[in-house]
Amino acid sequence: MNNYYEQLMSFKGADELKELIKRWDVLSDNISRRSFDAPILLPDLFVYTCSGYGNTKLISLLSEYLASKRNLMSFYGDVKFFEFDLEYCNGNERFSELFRLIEYIEAAAGFRNEFKGIISINVDEWVGHHKEKHFLDFLQFLQNNTSHWLVILKLEGHREDEDTKAMEAVVSMYLRVEKITLHMPSDDELVEFAAEQLSKYGLVLSREAKQVLLGSIGVLKENRYFSGLNTIIDLCSDIVYSLFSESTSVGPVITAEMLADFSADSEYIKRTVEKKKKTVTLGF
Repeated sequence: MNNYYEQLMSFKGADELKELIKRWDVLSDNISRRSFDAPILLPDLFVYTCSGYGNTKLISLLSEYLASKRNLMSFYGDVKFFEFDLEYCNGNERFSELFRLIEYIEAAAGFRNEFKGIISINVDEWVGHHKEKHFLDFLQFLQNNTSHWLVILKLEGHREDEDTKAMEAVVSMYLRVEKITLHMPSDDELVEFAAEQLSKYGLVLSREAKQVLLGSIGVLKENRYFSGLNTIIDLCSDIVYSLFSESTSVGPVITAEMLADFSADSEYIKRTVEKKKKTVTLGF
């Protein structure tokens, strides 16, 4: 079984994407058994997601999966994918963002004459402006070049509503798109994600330890600056560092007592929340 496929299937809150990957797997098998005179082009994606979900990791795995299949799309250039934030430009101003995107594409191609791969573009700032000429010019540019790319138009700061549905309708006039929604995992799923991270170091959470982390994650999620999987990865890194730097005889099972310094009312959790606040306030 394809390792990248397995990793994609392990993502929490990505059921719609997983169903799409399963269909692409069937498509790849069918292509390998038949001979076509014309290529089968994958649809582009219109994705609802959230900050901190692990979007970069997901796109990286997606690019590796598609490259490993060999017959679903081509990759050519210095990188297999890149991410881009399309900032809003007033209609009375020069559409500098489109030229900036072209510069990114040229950089991704490197010394080669073109780029073939995945382009993930955040279009949050264009919600409510999707009928403006600049945005339509942007879609026209993608339409003219999409045979070389798998385009992912991404909304991180918006959920599905009247404005985003209107944007999706406009996008569909220019591109063949499939809508995908990625959900932030539940608290229980985040605990299991933490357990998976800790298992990489040969550590296993006891049932009571999982309850401790469940409380800690609940506090972290209540904060507006919670950054999802990235926060959990940092938490696990600090747990591993603490355990392995304090004792040379750390057993494989992590007990609730061993996580006392990371409990919901611990100084660590309080500091983490304050650190997130200060980080956002300073703009870093």
